[in-house]
Amino acid sequence: MTYEQIGEMYGVTKGAVYLQLRDAKISKARPDHSKYIPWTVKTEHAQARPNSMLRLYSRREQKDPIPAVKARMLDKWLNELKEADVVVCYHRDMVPNPASPVGGWYYSKRRPEDGDSIIRVEDPHLKIKGANSEEEKPKVADPSGTA
Repeated sequence: MTYEQIGEMYGVTKGAVYLQLRDAKISKARPDHSKYIPWTVKTEHAQARPNSMLRLYSRREQKDPIPAVKARMLDKWLNELKEADVVVCYHRDMVPNPASPVGGWYYSKRRPEDGDSIIRVEDPHLKIKGANSEEEKPKVADPSGTA
């Protein structure tokens, strides 16, 4: 049964089920993706492609098995990043863009200080144009080459 199904049986949230099972040392430990997703991601941005791909990348780096079809999707995405010479960035107030139709995530041209990293953590106080601000937004790149 899923945590959600168990929660429905007992009238609690799936989070409450997880916490109870964790405290009873019955649940599997949650993977830590903070090395590749160091931001506090808004709920509405959690299903965006960059977040999903970074979670897969983190799983791969931690030697967790991933299904072959997802491994191919990840490889294709990593190749797109490399060919476009971009890194993944996140800002809670980023408007919809080629990286994420719901906003939050964006791709930015790689800088020398990025090294081999596939992410860049920008200043969280950066003001985003179009998000109730007149300051410049970061340069957004489209790794698909369509925009």
